[in-house]
Amino acid sequence: MPEAAAPAEQVIAQVLHRRMEDEKSLIAGERGAVAYRIAELMVHAKDLYTQSLPRLTKEINSELPMEEELTGLRMVLLHMRDLITDFDNAYLDAMFVERKANPEAVYDQWRDPDAEAPGDDGDEWTDEDLGLSEEELS
Repeated sequence: MPEAAAPAEQVIAQVLHRRMEDEKSLIAGERGAVAYRIAELMVHAKDLYTQSLPRLTKEINSELPMEEELTGLRMVLLHMRDLITDFDNAYLDAMFVERKANPEAVYDQWRDPDAEAPGDDGDEWTDEDLGLSEEELS
């Protein structure tokens, strides 16, 4: 019995992961997630180009009216937006090598160095920080 081919996402993810491993890019434990998220996007983009576009342009026969095709395209694009968000989150998690080595250092970058020491109420958000006006506070 012939062996089934691996899904495209899996093949792409393996190739990307191998390159990330070779170049020691990103946090080691996060490379697989980033590679897979990229692979999902690439396969989805290919499907948009090879399936959705030909239906919209009537290069392939579609019995659906244009409005239904556009509604379907909207759903595909919304799914792609979710995939982009998933990739972005995985990538941001993976690129903070400093966070992995010294978790406090990343937070320190966000602090005002001239602010009061932690525990002196200098860590609290002020109404001004939150953009609240006096009217909103009343």
